[in-house]
Amino acid sequence: MKKWILTALIASFTAFCASGEVVYVNAPNGLNIRQKPGIESKSIQVLEFGQRVVVVDDEPGLNGWLRVEGDGYIDGTWTQITDPFEEMELLGEWRITAYAATGNPCANGNYPTLGYTVACNSLPFGTEVYIDGVGFRTVEDRGPGWLGSEWCDLYLGEYTACVQWGNQMRKVWRVKE
Repeated sequence: MKKWILTALIASFTAFCASGEVVYVNAPNGLNIRQKPGIESKSIQVLEFGQRVVVVDDEPGLNGWLRVEGDGYIDGTWTQITDPFEEMELLGEWRITAYAATGNPCANGNYPTLGYTVACNSLPFGTEVYIDGVGFRTVEDRGPGWLGSEWCDLYLGEYTACVQWGNQMRKVWRVKE
């Protein structure tokens, strides 16, 4: 997630955005809307990566927290003023399956890592993708050729998690270098 370091730096400036301005969530795993400013406050909703939010208030006393429509607060460091999906290439709606640990390394030589590894036959090793509803993953493995080119296989670690996942269609984006 090398690119997100720059995004986090850009995001640090969103605490100065104006009331009524639109910001986008750039937290890879989503962002909590809280009842009051501060991480100790109760979460009332979770916003997904890339979700558009309208700022109601950003007064200095909020210490970087933004009051947003719906009468809640978000941590402004996890927002940016541009749509993060514009920084990625939409590959389309792909079939997403899952696989479990076999004790063997991936095709690139690394051992699979939960929350990081994905197998894909049509993208080079090291390609970072964003899978809708899943998050960011990196291509480290290959799969059976019969699955085609518009397919990813998530490493979920355990067989039962793979069975529960099943076979789903999800939008996939390639993170641009």
